[in-house]
Amino acid sequence: MLKAAIIGSGAMGRIHGGIIGSTGRAEVKYVFDTVAERAEKLAAEWGAEPVTDMDALCSKEIDLAFVCVPNKLHAQVAVRLLSAGINVFSEKPMATSVRDAQAMVDAAKAAGKRLFVGHNRRFAPVYLAAKQSVSQQAYHPHNINIIQNDGDMGGEGSIWAADFQNLGGFLYDTTIHFLDMAEYLMGELESVAALSKSACYPVDDDFVIQLKFKSGGLGAITTCGHASWIFPFERVQVVGDHQSVITEELDSYRYCPGLSKVIEANEYTKLPFEKKWGYYAMHLHMYDALEKGLPALNDGLVGLRAVKLVEACHCSIAQNGAACRVDSI
Repeated sequence: MLKAAIIGSGAMGRIHGGIIGSTGRAEVKYVFDTVAERAEKLAAEWGAEPVTDMDALCSKEIDLAFVCVPNKLHAQVAVRLLSAGINVFSEKPMATSVRDAQAMVDAAKAAGKRLFVGHNRRFAPVYLAAKQSVSQQAYHPHNINIIQNDGDMGGEGSIWAADFQNLGGFLYDTTIHFLDMAEYLMGELESVAALSKSACYPVDDDFVIQLKFKSGGLGAITTCGHASWIFPFERVQVVGDHQSVITEELDSYRYCPGLSKVIEANEYTKLPFEKKWGYYAMHLHMYDALEKGLPALNDGLVGLRAVKLVEACHCSIAQNGAACRVDSI
């Protein structure tokens, strides 16, 4: 049974802690928060030990620590844990700068420990089905179109209201998942060209991103934080040679295998949240990676790459939409 620690007692700490116990593969042994009352309350739910001192936590026997603190603190906390010889899972984004993300990768390598990142959509059934379809030899994906909107990123209707001070910018919230998903489904990006504006919030909350892939494929992402809660919040279409895959939310998958052919469809609406969103499968994947020494689909290099994709967008925006090569970041 793997011994786990939850770092941060907010929404994501609760989600990961609940999944840990449900797998039968790990148990929450420690809950860390700088506010003792919060640590004690959450630890009591799982029969864990509350901890408020990072030095004390780092002296514990821990197989995997889940870093669920605000975005801008991920790197600081993760590097401290890795340097103490503890394997780390960091919620996405792994960091809010390439420098901090690289520091995390370097710390894991120096300590000989594993670093995982919360790119849970790679494990969601809807995107696993899409990946399987577009990976067929005859598919030849040429184009990807992604629409991803938050209904109310900072207001009353938010699922997770944005903490603007610690977010790192809108692209580090949900859009980073879809920059990663674009490469997951289409291969490595060569360059991006992006424009943005501040429409409703005191940060840029409206983006259009053009994608150019090393394979020659093209794509686009449109994303904003003020769309109201109207379905679908996220929609992905990958077009091949007279073939298309379309996903909507984490709920719906459709595949057209060719002209005049029967369209295949799957629905995942009734799956439990943890399974539909890929969290449960991601946990099992990480436990297998730790116990069997297997590679991981959500390792530190995947997280670092996603941060580079966000920063390439920021680079392009700073140049009024001029294309920015990802490998130059």
